[in-house]
Amino acid sequence: SPAVAVPQSMLGTGEHYALEVRGDSMIDAGINDGDVVVIRETSAAENGDIVVALVEDSEATLKRFRRRNGMIALEAANPAYETRMLRDDQVKVQGRLVGLIRTY
Repeated sequence: SPAVAVPQSMLGTGEHYALEVRGDSMIDAGINDGDVVVIRETSAAENGDIVVALVEDSEATLKRFRRRNGMIALEAANPAYETRMLRDDQVKVQGRLVGLIRTY
């Protein structure tokens, strides 16, 4: 895939990486299939953050993060997708969304 120039203003401090979005689960957050998101590496997330979460060490997914009743809810931004409720030990936050680059 082609390299993407990321504006320095998006980055701030820390390690960053870019991911190409697959699918439409975050479409209501303005994130479309084929967009490139800029992720800052972190294992911490606040309620409402859009994060890259590694689920059961196998599947990386971009979702909105919430803690709810001792569980972690990974919410899609598309009513066609159900919120996934997972135990703390099933989810590892890999990073937080800091920017979006639309590629046409």
